[in-house]
Amino acid sequence: MIAGNMSRSSLYRASTMIATCSRQTVISSGSSNTASLARRRCGSCSWRQRHSIGSNNNSIGEHQRRMMLSTTSRQINTKATPKSQQKLNQNNRATTTTTTIRTILSEATLESLLPRSPTLRHLVNTLNTSLLKQRSLPLPRYISPQHYSFTLSECFGHASFILVAASYATEDFLQLRIMAVFGSGAMLLFTYFHPHGRVLWLPLKWNLLFIALNSYRIGRVLFKRYMADQLPEEWKNFRQQHLTVLDPVDFYKLFRIAKEETFEEGDVVMIQGTANPKVRIVIEGELEVLRDGTLTYVLEKGNFVSESGLHSGLLLSGSMEACGSIVVGPPFDPSGKNNVHTSRRNKVRTLTWDRTELVQLLEADKGLRNSLKACLSWDIVRKLKTQRHMLVEGRVKDPTSWTKKREDQGISRYAAILQNMLRLPPEELQAMSQELNKYRLIHHIDDADHERALAKCGWTKEEFRLGRQEKQNEFEDDDDMDEFESVRWRKVRRFSSKVVRTLLQ
Repeated sequence: MIAGNMSRSSLYRASTMIATCSRQTVISSGSSNTASLARRRCGSCSWRQRHSIGSNNNSIGEHQRRMMLSTTSRQINTKATPKSQQKLNQNNRATTTTTTIRTILSEATLESLLPRSPTLRHLVNTLNTSLLKQRSLPLPRYISPQHYSFTLSECFGHASFILVAASYATEDFLQLRIMAVFGSGAMLLFTYFHPHGRVLWLPLKWNLLFIALNSYRIGRVLFKRYMADQLPEEWKNFRQQHLTVLDPVDFYKLFRIAKEETFEEGDVVMIQGTANPKVRIVIEGELEVLRDGTLTYVLEKGNFVSESGLHSGLLLSGSMEACGSIVVGPPFDPSGKNNVHTSRRNKVRTLTWDRTELVQLLEADKGLRNSLKACLSWDIVRKLKTQRHMLVEGRVKDPTSWTKKREDQGISRYAAILQNMLRLPPEELQAMSQELNKYRLIHHIDDADHERALAKCGWTKEEFRLGRQEKQNEFEDDDDMDEFESVRWRKVRRFSSKVVRTLLQ
Protein backbone atom coordinates (compact mmCIF):
# COMPACT_ATOMS: atom_id res chain seq x y z
CA MET A 1 0.00 0.00 0.00
CA ILE A 2 2.87 2.36 0.81
CA ALA A 3 4.44 1.63 -2.54
CA GLY A 4 1.09 2.31 -4.24
CA ASN A 5 0.68 5.68 -2.43
CA MET A 6 4.22 6.65 -3.34
CA SER A 7 3.58 5.68 -6.94
CA ARG A 8 0.41 7.78 -7.11
CA SER A 9 2.10 10.76 -5.53
CA SER A 10 5.02 10.51 -7.95
CA LEU A 11 2.66 10.29 -10.92
CA TYR A 12 0.81 13.35 -9.62
CA ARG A 13 4.12 15.21 -9.37
CA ALA A 14 4.97 14.17 -12.91
CA SER A 15 1.65 15.38 -14.33
CA THR A 16 1.96 18.69 -12.46
CA MET A 17 5.49 19.21 -13.71
CA ILE A 18 4.47 18.41 -17.30
CA ALA A 19 1.61 20.92 -17.15
CA THR A 20 3.83 23.62 -15.60
CA CYS A 21 6.64 23.08 -18.12
CA SER A 22 4.27 23.16 -21.06
CA ARG A 23 2.76 26.39 -19.74
CA GLN A 24 6.18 27.99 -19.36
CA THR A 25 7.10 26.88 -22.88
CA VAL A 26 4.02 28.61 -24.26
CA ILE A 27 4.81 31.79 -22.30
CA SER A 28 8.47 31.90 -23.45
CA SER A 29 7.65 31.47 -27.15
CA GLY A 30 7.90 35.25 -27.70
CA SER A 31 4.43 36.03 -29.01
CA SER A 32 3.83 39.59 -30.22
CA ASN A 33 0.30 39.76 -28.92
CA THR A 34 0.57 41.82 -25.74
CA ALA A 35 -3.01 41.41 -24.67
CA SER A 36 -2.79 37.65 -25.10
CA LEU A 37 0.36 37.56 -22.98
CA ALA A 38 -1.33 39.72 -20.38
CA ARG A 39 -4.31 37.41 -20.24
CA ARG A 40 -2.04 34.32 -19.90
CA ARG A 41 -0.07 35.92 -17.12
CA CYS A 42 -3.27 36.98 -15.33
CA GLY A 43 -4.68 33.49 -15.27
CA SER A 44 -3.84 32.96 -11.59
CA CYS A 45 -3.87 36.56 -10.27
CA SER A 46 -6.51 38.61 -8.46
CA TRP A 47 -7.71 40.31 -11.68
CA ARG A 48 -9.63 37.16 -12.72
CA GLN A 49 -11.17 36.99 -9.28
CA ARG A 50 -12.21 40.65 -9.34
CA HIS A 51 -13.54 40.32 -12.87
CA SER A 52 -15.50 37.23 -11.95
CA ILE A 53 -17.19 39.04 -9.02
CA GLY A 54 -17.72 42.31 -10.94
CA SER A 55 -15.32 44.70 -9.16
CA ASN A 56 -14.76 48.28 -10.18
CA ASN A 57 -13.37 49.38 -13.62
CA ASN A 58 -10.63 51.64 -12.28
CA SER A 59 -8.79 48.81 -10.56
CA ILE A 60 -9.14 46.72 -13.73
CA GLY A 61 -7.61 49.42 -15.90
CA GLU A 62 -4.79 49.99 -13.40
CA HIS A 63 -3.95 46.29 -13.36
CA GLN A 64 -3.97 46.05 -17.17
CA ARG A 65 -1.59 49.02 -17.48
CA ARG A 66 0.76 47.42 -14.96
CA MET A 67 0.77 44.08 -16.88
CA MET A 68 1.27 45.81 -20.25
CA LEU A 69 4.32 47.68 -18.93
CA SER A 70 5.92 44.48 -17.58
CA THR A 71 5.25 42.64 -20.86
CA THR A 72 6.71 45.52 -22.94
CA SER A 73 9.90 45.57 -20.88
CA ARG A 74 10.25 41.78 -21.28
CA GLN A 75 9.91 42.11 -25.07
CA ILE A 76 12.55 44.86 -25.13
CA ASN A 77 14.95 42.62 -23.19
CA THR A 78 14.21 39.77 -25.56
CA LYS A 79 15.01 41.89 -28.62
CA ALA A 80 18.24 43.01 -27.03
CA THR A 81 19.34 39.39 -26.56
CA PRO A 82 20.97 37.72 -29.59
CA LYS A 83 18.92 35.07 -31.35
CA SER A 84 21.59 32.37 -30.90
CA GLN A 85 21.55 32.99 -27.14
CA GLN A 86 17.76 32.77 -27.10
CA LYS A 87 17.85 29.46 -28.95
CA LEU A 88 20.52 28.11 -26.61
CA ASN A 89 18.47 29.13 -23.56
CA GLN A 90 15.40 27.44 -24.99
CA ASN A 91 17.37 24.24 -25.71
CA ASN A 92 18.79 24.22 -22.19
CA ARG A 93 15.33 24.70 -20.68
CA ALA A 94 13.92 21.92 -22.88
CA THR A 95 16.75 19.54 -21.95
CA THR A 96 16.33 20.28 -18.24
CA THR A 97 12.58 19.82 -18.51
CA THR A 98 12.91 16.49 -20.37
CA THR A 99 15.46 15.18 -17.88
CA THR A 100 13.27 16.19 -14.93
CA ILE A 101 10.20 14.51 -16.44
CA ARG A 102 12.13 11.30 -17.20
CA THR A 103 13.54 11.21 -13.68
CA ILE A 104 10.11 11.66 -12.11
CA LEU A 105 8.57 9.02 -14.38
CA SER A 106 11.39 6.56 -13.64
CA GLU A 107 10.95 7.14 -9.92
CA ALA A 108 7.21 6.58 -10.27
CA THR A 109 7.77 3.36 -12.20
CA LEU A 110 10.49 2.00 -9.93
CA GLU A 111 8.65 2.82 -6.73
CA SER A 112 5.97 0.34 -7.72
CA LEU A 113 8.65 -2.31 -8.42
CA LEU A 114 10.94 -1.78 -5.45
CA PRO A 115 11.43 -4.79 -3.15
CA ARG A 116 10.25 -4.69 0.42
CA SER A 117 13.73 -5.16 1.86
CA PRO A 118 15.24 -1.76 2.81
CA THR A 119 18.69 -2.86 1.68
CA LEU A 120 17.52 -3.93 -1.75
CA ARG A 121 15.35 -0.83 -2.03
CA HIS A 122 18.36 1.36 -1.31
CA LEU A 123 20.47 -0.58 -3.82
CA VAL A 124 17.90 -0.21 -6.61
CA ASN A 125 17.47 3.51 -5.88
CA THR A 126 21.24 4.01 -5.93
CA LEU A 127 21.58 2.17 -9.24
CA ASN A 128 18.69 4.09 -10.73
CA THR A 129 20.21 7.42 -9.70
CA SER A 130 23.72 6.63 -10.92
CA LEU A 131 22.72 4.92 -14.19
CA LEU A 132 20.23 7.61 -15.26
CA LYS A 133 22.33 10.60 -14.24
CA GLN A 134 23.10 12.87 -17.20
CA ARG A 135 26.82 13.14 -17.87
CA SER A 136 28.59 15.33 -20.41
CA LEU A 137 31.33 14.25 -22.75
CA PRO A 138 34.22 16.73 -22.49
CA LEU A 139 35.21 17.21 -26.11
CA PRO A 140 37.59 20.03 -27.15
CA ARG A 141 35.96 22.83 -29.09
CA TYR A 142 38.22 22.26 -32.11
CA ILE A 143 36.66 18.78 -32.42
CA SER A 144 33.04 19.73 -31.81
CA PRO A 145 31.56 22.91 -30.28
CA GLN A 146 28.46 20.97 -29.26
CA HIS A 147 28.23 19.28 -25.86
CA TYR A 148 27.21 15.62 -25.85
CA SER A 149 25.40 14.10 -22.90
CA PHE A 150 24.98 10.44 -22.04
CA THR A 151 23.96 8.10 -19.22
CA LEU A 152 25.59 4.93 -17.95
CA SER A 153 22.45 3.02 -18.91
CA GLU A 154 22.98 3.99 -22.55
CA CYS A 155 26.62 2.87 -22.28
CA PHE A 156 25.47 -0.57 -21.15
CA GLY A 157 23.12 -0.74 -24.14
CA HIS A 158 25.94 0.06 -26.57
CA ALA A 159 28.27 -2.41 -24.82
CA SER A 160 25.70 -5.17 -25.28
CA PHE A 161 25.63 -4.79 -29.06
CA ILE A 162 29.43 -4.47 -29.22
CA LEU A 163 29.87 -7.75 -27.32
CA VAL A 164 27.36 -9.54 -29.55
CA ALA A 165 29.19 -8.30 -32.66
CA ALA A 166 32.56 -9.39 -31.20
CA SER A 167 31.21 -12.87 -30.40
CA TYR A 168 30.59 -13.43 -34.12
CA ALA A 169 34.34 -13.15 -34.75
CA THR A 170 35.43 -15.81 -32.24
CA GLU A 171 35.73 -19.52 -33.01
CA ASP A 172 36.11 -20.84 -29.48
CA PHE A 173 32.84 -22.23 -28.14
CA LEU A 174 33.45 -21.21 -24.54
CA GLN A 175 34.52 -17.65 -25.39
CA LEU A 176 31.44 -17.18 -27.55
CA ARG A 177 29.12 -18.28 -24.73
CA ILE A 178 30.85 -16.08 -22.16
CA MET A 179 30.63 -13.01 -24.41
CA ALA A 180 26.95 -13.77 -25.05
CA VAL A 181 26.28 -13.87 -21.29
CA PHE A 182 28.03 -10.53 -20.72
CA GLY A 183 26.19 -8.98 -23.67
CA SER A 184 22.81 -10.16 -22.39
CA GLY A 185 23.70 -8.94 -18.89
CA ALA A 186 24.50 -5.47 -20.20
CA MET A 187 21.23 -5.40 -22.13
CA LEU A 188 19.46 -6.51 -18.95
CA LEU A 189 20.64 -3.37 -17.13
CA PHE A 190 19.71 -1.18 -20.09
CA THR A 191 16.16 -2.54 -20.31
CA TYR A 192 15.51 -2.34 -16.55
CA PHE A 193 17.05 1.12 -16.00
CA HIS A 194 15.92 2.53 -19.32
CA PRO A 195 16.60 6.25 -19.99
CA HIS A 196 12.92 6.84 -20.79
CA GLY A 197 11.98 5.81 -17.26
CA ARG A 198 10.01 2.64 -18.03
CA VAL A 199 11.11 -0.99 -17.72
CA LEU A 200 11.11 -2.83 -21.08
CA TRP A 201 9.75 -6.17 -19.93
CA LEU A 202 9.75 -8.01 -23.27
CA PRO A 203 13.53 -7.79 -24.03
CA LEU A 204 14.30 -8.15 -20.31
CA LYS A 205 12.57 -11.56 -20.11
CA TRP A 206 14.20 -12.79 -23.33
CA ASN A 207 17.64 -11.75 -22.10
CA LEU A 208 17.05 -13.58 -18.84
CA LEU A 209 16.27 -16.73 -20.85
CA PHE A 210 19.40 -16.31 -22.99
CA ILE A 211 21.56 -15.84 -19.91
CA ALA A 212 20.15 -19.01 -18.36
CA LEU A 213 20.74 -21.10 -21.51
CA ASN A 214 24.26 -19.84 -22.12
CA SER A 215 25.17 -20.24 -18.45
CA TYR A 216 24.01 -23.86 -18.61
CA ARG A 217 26.16 -24.55 -21.68
CA ILE A 218 29.17 -22.84 -20.05
CA GLY A 219 28.68 -24.98 -16.95
CA ARG A 220 28.56 -28.17 -19.04
CA VAL A 221 31.78 -27.29 -20.86
CA LEU A 222 33.61 -26.44 -17.64
CA PHE A 223 32.33 -29.62 -15.98
CA LYS A 224 33.54 -31.81 -18.86
CA ARG A 225 36.93 -30.13 -18.82
CA TYR A 226 37.13 -30.73 -15.10
CA MET A 227 36.21 -34.42 -15.51
CA ALA A 228 38.75 -34.80 -18.34
CA ASP A 229 41.40 -33.31 -16.06
CA GLN A 230 40.50 -35.86 -13.35
CA LEU A 231 41.45 -38.86 -15.51
CA PRO A 232 44.39 -40.94 -14.24
CA GLU A 233 47.82 -40.07 -15.52
CA GLU A 234 48.02 -43.37 -17.40
CA TRP A 235 45.15 -42.41 -19.67
CA LYS A 236 46.43 -38.85 -20.12
CA ASN A 237 49.81 -40.19 -21.24
CA PHE A 238 48.14 -42.71 -23.54
CA ARG A 239 46.17 -39.95 -25.25
CA GLN A 240 49.24 -37.78 -25.67
CA GLN A 241 51.27 -40.65 -27.15
CA HIS A 242 48.72 -42.31 -29.46
CA LEU A 243 45.61 -40.11 -29.77
CA THR A 244 47.01 -36.59 -29.89
CA VAL A 245 44.41 -35.55 -32.46
CA LEU A 246 41.68 -36.03 -29.85
CA ASP A 247 40.88 -33.17 -27.51
CA PRO A 248 41.02 -34.13 -23.78
CA VAL A 249 37.25 -33.61 -23.53
CA ASP A 250 36.63 -35.81 -26.60
CA PHE A 251 38.85 -38.51 -25.15
CA TYR A 252 36.89 -38.30 -21.91
CA LYS A 253 33.64 -38.80 -23.85
CA LEU A 254 35.03 -41.96 -25.43
CA PHE A 255 36.52 -43.17 -22.17
CA ARG A 256 33.22 -42.68 -20.35
CA ILE A 257 31.34 -45.24 -22.48
CA ALA A 258 34.24 -47.71 -22.81
CA LYS A 259 35.06 -50.80 -20.78
CA GLU A 260 38.50 -52.14 -20.01
CA GLU A 261 39.18 -55.77 -20.90
CA THR A 262 42.20 -57.92 -20.05
CA PHE A 263 43.39 -60.98 -21.99
CA GLU A 264 46.12 -63.43 -21.06
CA GLU A 265 48.46 -65.27 -23.38
CA GLY A 266 46.58 -67.97 -25.30
CA ASP A 267 43.15 -66.29 -25.08
CA VAL A 268 41.01 -65.94 -28.20
CA VAL A 269 39.59 -62.46 -28.59
CA MET A 270 37.63 -63.05 -31.80
CA ILE A 271 36.87 -66.04 -34.06
CA GLN A 272 36.77 -65.77 -37.85
CA GLY A 273 33.24 -65.78 -39.30
CA THR A 274 31.43 -64.87 -36.07
CA ALA A 275 29.44 -61.71 -35.37
CA ASN A 276 31.43 -59.05 -33.57
CA PRO A 277 29.55 -56.10 -32.00
CA LYS A 278 32.67 -54.55 -30.43
CA VAL A 279 35.29 -51.94 -31.34
CA ARG A 280 38.56 -52.05 -29.42
CA ILE A 281 41.85 -50.24 -29.03
CA VAL A 282 44.97 -51.90 -27.62
CA ILE A 283 46.43 -50.10 -24.62
CA GLU A 284 48.97 -52.76 -23.60
CA GLY A 285 50.47 -55.89 -25.20
CA GLU A 286 50.24 -57.32 -28.70
CA LEU A 287 47.51 -59.19 -30.61
CA GLU A 288 47.92 -61.52 -33.60
CA VAL A 289 45.42 -61.50 -36.47
CA LEU A 290 45.05 -64.83 -38.36
CA ARG A 291 43.32 -65.54 -41.66
CA ASP A 292 42.67 -69.29 -42.07
CA GLY A 293 45.44 -69.91 -39.55
CA THR A 294 47.99 -67.68 -41.31
CA LEU A 295 49.39 -64.64 -39.50
CA THR A 296 48.47 -61.55 -41.57
CA TYR A 297 49.37 -58.69 -39.22
CA VAL A 298 49.79 -57.79 -35.56
CA LEU A 299 48.09 -55.16 -33.43
CA GLU A 300 50.28 -53.17 -31.09
CA LYS A 301 49.67 -50.52 -28.44
CA GLY A 302 47.50 -47.75 -29.86
CA ASN A 303 46.01 -49.82 -32.74
CA PHE A 304 42.25 -50.05 -33.26
CA VAL A 305 40.53 -53.41 -33.65
CA SER A 306 37.45 -54.02 -35.88
CA GLU A 307 36.84 -50.37 -36.79
CA SER A 308 35.25 -51.59 -40.09
CA GLY A 309 34.88 -48.40 -42.12
CA LEU A 310 34.64 -45.81 -39.34
CA HIS A 311 37.69 -44.04 -40.78
CA SER A 312 35.80 -43.38 -44.03
CA GLY A 313 32.61 -42.17 -42.33
CA LEU A 314 30.62 -45.44 -42.45
CA LEU A 315 28.68 -45.20 -39.19
CA LEU A 316 27.32 -48.75 -39.16
CA SER A 317 25.73 -50.00 -35.96
CA GLY A 318 25.10 -53.57 -34.90
CA SER A 319 27.46 -56.51 -35.45
CA MET A 320 30.12 -57.11 -38.08
CA GLU A 321 31.26 -60.51 -39.33
CA ALA A 322 34.85 -61.11 -38.24
CA CYS A 323 37.18 -61.40 -41.25
CA GLY A 324 39.85 -63.14 -39.16
CA SER A 325 40.67 -64.62 -35.79
CA ILE A 326 42.42 -62.53 -33.13
CA VAL A 327 44.46 -64.28 -30.47
CA VAL A 328 46.92 -63.37 -27.74
CA GLY A 329 50.13 -65.04 -28.87
CA PRO A 330 53.48 -65.30 -27.12
CA PRO A 331 55.90 -62.37 -27.30
CA PHE A 332 57.80 -62.37 -30.58
CA ASP A 333 61.36 -63.69 -30.46
CA PRO A 334 63.50 -63.33 -33.61
CA SER A 335 65.41 -66.50 -32.65
CA GLY A 336 62.24 -68.56 -33.02
CA LYS A 337 62.15 -69.84 -29.44
CA ASN A 338 59.23 -67.53 -28.51
CA ASN A 339 60.59 -67.16 -24.99
CA VAL A 340 59.63 -70.69 -23.98
CA HIS A 341 62.29 -70.80 -21.27
CA THR A 342 61.52 -67.32 -19.89
CA SER A 343 58.86 -66.14 -17.46
CA ARG A 344 57.80 -63.14 -19.56
CA ARG A 345 54.24 -63.55 -20.72
CA ASN A 346 52.11 -61.52 -23.12
CA LYS A 347 49.28 -59.66 -21.38
CA VAL A 348 46.85 -57.55 -23.39
CA ARG A 349 44.60 -54.78 -22.18
CA THR A 350 42.04 -53.06 -24.37
CA LEU A 351 39.40 -50.36 -24.20
CA THR A 352 36.20 -51.80 -25.64
CA TRP A 353 33.14 -50.00 -27.01
CA ASP A 354 29.80 -51.35 -28.11
CA ARG A 355 29.56 -50.45 -31.80
CA THR A 356 25.95 -49.24 -31.64
CA GLU A 357 26.62 -47.02 -28.62
CA LEU A 358 29.77 -45.64 -30.20
CA VAL A 359 27.98 -44.86 -33.47
CA GLN A 360 25.21 -43.05 -31.60
CA LEU A 361 27.80 -40.91 -29.82
CA LEU A 362 29.55 -40.08 -33.09
CA GLU A 363 26.26 -39.18 -34.78
CA ALA A 364 25.41 -36.77 -31.95
CA ASP A 365 28.86 -35.11 -31.80
CA LYS A 366 30.23 -33.97 -35.17
CA GLY A 367 33.48 -32.64 -33.71
CA LEU A 368 34.24 -35.94 -32.01
CA ARG A 369 33.41 -37.81 -35.23
CA ASN A 370 35.90 -35.79 -37.26
CA SER A 371 38.63 -36.16 -34.64
CA LEU A 372 38.14 -39.92 -34.39
CA LYS A 373 38.26 -40.24 -38.18
CA ALA A 374 41.64 -38.51 -38.15
CA CYS A 375 42.88 -40.90 -35.45
CA LEU A 376 41.70 -43.92 -37.44
CA SER A 377 43.43 -42.62 -40.56
CA TRP A 378 46.74 -42.40 -38.69
CA ASP A 379 46.08 -45.89 -37.34
CA ILE A 380 45.85 -47.30 -40.87
CA VAL A 381 49.24 -45.81 -41.69
CA ARG A 382 50.72 -47.41 -38.57
CA LYS A 383 49.29 -50.81 -39.47
CA LEU A 384 50.83 -50.61 -42.96
CA LYS A 385 54.22 -49.83 -41.42
CA THR A 386 53.82 -52.74 -39.00
CA GLN A 387 53.22 -55.13 -41.91
CA ARG A 388 56.43 -53.94 -43.54
CA HIS A 389 58.31 -54.53 -40.28
CA MET A 390 56.92 -58.09 -40.21
CA LEU A 391 58.60 -58.76 -43.54
CA VAL A 392 61.88 -57.26 -42.34
CA GLU A 393 61.86 -59.14 -39.02
CA GLY A 394 61.16 -62.47 -40.68
CA ARG A 395 57.74 -63.10 -39.14
CA VAL A 396 56.36 -63.90 -42.62
CA LYS A 397 57.57 -67.28 -43.88
CA ASP A 398 55.86 -67.29 -47.29
CA PRO A 399 55.35 -63.75 -48.67
CA THR A 400 53.23 -64.98 -51.63
CA SER A 401 50.76 -66.89 -49.47
CA TRP A 402 50.79 -64.04 -46.94
CA THR A 403 49.86 -61.49 -49.63
CA LYS A 404 47.04 -63.76 -50.90
CA LYS A 405 45.60 -64.13 -47.39
CA ARG A 406 45.74 -60.37 -46.85
CA GLU A 407 43.81 -59.77 -50.08
CA ASP A 408 41.17 -62.36 -49.10
CA GLN A 409 40.91 -60.74 -45.69
CA GLY A 410 40.34 -57.33 -47.28
CA ILE A 411 37.57 -58.66 -49.52
CA SER A 412 35.97 -60.46 -46.58
CA ARG A 413 36.08 -57.26 -44.51
CA TYR A 414 34.44 -55.31 -47.36
CA ALA A 415 31.78 -58.04 -47.70
CA ALA A 416 31.04 -57.75 -43.96
CA ILE A 417 30.55 -54.01 -44.36
CA LEU A 418 28.21 -54.57 -47.31
CA GLN A 419 26.27 -57.20 -45.36
CA ASN A 420 25.67 -54.68 -42.60
CA MET A 421 24.67 -51.95 -45.06
CA LEU A 422 22.25 -54.19 -46.97
CA ARG A 423 20.10 -54.49 -43.85
CA LEU A 424 19.35 -50.76 -44.09
CA PRO A 425 16.34 -49.32 -45.98
CA PRO A 426 17.00 -48.15 -49.56
CA GLU A 427 17.08 -44.46 -48.59
CA GLU A 428 19.83 -44.91 -45.99
CA LEU A 429 21.70 -47.28 -48.30
CA GLN A 430 21.80 -44.64 -51.03
CA ALA A 431 22.85 -41.98 -48.49
CA MET A 432 25.91 -44.05 -47.52
CA SER A 433 27.07 -44.61 -51.09
CA GLN A 434 29.50 -41.67 -50.95
CA GLU A 435 31.21 -42.98 -47.78
CA LEU A 436 31.37 -46.44 -49.33
CA ASN A 437 33.13 -45.02 -52.38
CA LYS A 438 35.67 -43.38 -50.05
CA TYR A 439 36.32 -46.74 -48.43
CA ARG A 440 36.80 -48.39 -51.83
CA LEU A 441 39.23 -45.66 -52.87
CA ILE A 442 41.30 -45.99 -49.68
CA HIS A 443 41.52 -49.80 -49.80
CA HIS A 444 41.74 -50.20 -53.62
CA ILE A 445 38.45 -52.10 -54.00
CA ASP A 446 37.80 -52.26 -57.76
CA ASP A 447 34.56 -53.25 -59.53
CA ALA A 448 35.57 -56.92 -59.72
CA ASP A 449 36.18 -57.08 -55.97
CA HIS A 450 32.91 -55.19 -55.40
CA GLU A 451 30.94 -57.77 -57.41
CA ARG A 452 32.68 -60.63 -55.59
CA ALA A 453 31.68 -59.14 -52.24
CA LEU A 454 28.09 -58.63 -53.40
CA ALA A 455 27.92 -62.22 -54.65
CA LYS A 456 29.10 -63.39 -51.24
CA CYS A 457 26.16 -61.50 -49.73
CA GLY A 458 23.72 -62.92 -52.30
CA TRP A 459 23.17 -59.65 -54.19
CA THR A 460 23.81 -58.51 -57.72
CA LYS A 461 25.28 -55.23 -58.86
CA GLU A 462 21.94 -54.05 -60.27
CA GLU A 463 20.09 -54.89 -57.07
CA PHE A 464 22.67 -52.94 -55.07
CA ARG A 465 22.23 -49.95 -57.39
CA LEU A 466 18.45 -50.05 -56.87
CA GLY A 467 18.84 -50.52 -53.13
CA ARG A 468 16.57 -53.58 -52.91
CA GLN A 469 16.65 -57.25 -53.75
CA GLU A 470 14.22 -58.83 -56.21
CA LYS A 471 11.54 -61.19 -54.86
CA GLN A 472 12.21 -64.85 -55.57
CA ASN A 473 8.83 -66.23 -54.51
CA GLU A 474 5.55 -65.00 -53.17
CA PHE A 475 6.25 -66.19 -49.63
CA GLU A 476 8.96 -63.57 -49.23
CA ASP A 477 6.41 -60.73 -49.23
CA ASP A 478 5.44 -61.31 -45.60
CA ASP A 479 9.05 -61.56 -44.54
CA ASP A 480 9.87 -58.33 -46.36
CA MET A 481 6.90 -56.61 -44.74
CA ASP A 482 8.07 -57.71 -41.30
CA GLU A 483 11.57 -56.55 -42.11
CA PHE A 484 10.18 -53.19 -43.33
CA GLU A 485 8.25 -52.78 -40.09
CA SER A 486 11.32 -53.57 -38.00
CA VAL A 487 13.45 -51.16 -40.05
CA ARG A 488 10.84 -48.44 -39.72
CA TRP A 489 10.61 -48.82 -35.95
CA ARG A 490 14.39 -48.93 -35.75
CA LYS A 491 14.52 -45.58 -37.60
CA VAL A 492 11.89 -44.14 -35.23
CA ARG A 493 13.88 -45.26 -32.19
CA ARG A 494 17.11 -43.84 -33.59
CA PHE A 495 15.45 -40.51 -34.40
CA SER A 496 13.79 -40.24 -30.98
CA SER A 497 17.02 -41.08 -29.16
CA LYS A 498 18.86 -38.47 -31.25
CA VAL A 499 16.25 -35.84 -30.33
CA VAL A 500 16.55 -36.68 -26.63
CA ARG A 501 20.35 -36.47 -26.74
CA THR A 502 20.17 -33.12 -28.54
CA LEU A 503 17.83 -31.69 -25.91
CA LEU A 504 19.98 -32.93 -23.03
CA GLN A 505 23.20 -31.49 -24.46
